Amino acid sequence: MSHDEPAAPTDGRSEREAIAEFMLAHEAALRRRIQHASRGAPGLDPDDLFSTTLRRVDGAVVRGSFRMRTAPEAWSFLTRVLQRAVERHRQRAARGAAAAARAAQEREPWDEPPDHAERAEVAAVLAELQRCRPQDAELVQLRLRGKRWREISEVTGVSEVALRQRWSALLVRLRDRVRSDGTLRAKAG
Repeated sequence: MSHDEPAAPTDGRSEREAIAEFMLAHEAALRRRIQHASRGAPGLDPDDLFSTTLRRVDGAVVRGSFRMRTAPEAWSFLTRVLQRAVERHRQRAARGAAAAARAAQEREPWDEPPDHAERAEVAAVLAELQRCRPQDAELVQLRLRGKRWREISEVTGVSEVALRQRWSALLVRLRDRVRSDGTLRAKAG
């Protein structure tokens, strides 16, 4: 099949199945592009970028804003979606880093030596949050500002279900790392 021949499904496959098959066939190349694009950028998780790209391409197919006609056209579309995802993730990471820097500059009551266990725990949790992925820090900030899951989903471009799962996993990690007396446990591995 030449690059100009149709790549659209002709054997009863749906458009979604055709693009999914195309993406799986080119997964290694797509992951190499992701690795190259995310190289040296803190907070960019290649697996997260890959799943975001898959989700967005699938959404475009479902909405009808993309039809797979030729392989080069499909690859070009995938590349554009990936570039936008990388840019969004970088912007999110930059916002998280800026917020962490602002928080580090502000003198808050928990910067002082804690006078009881609860204050020590809050200080330890905040210190641990500064070491989290920028996406997690942004999620915590939005929740502390009273944002609802739907609002956070709109801001971040992540589904409400994924946000709730990320929140639960983050709380488990934080509880695991912070002892009840407010001191951090040594990081395993």
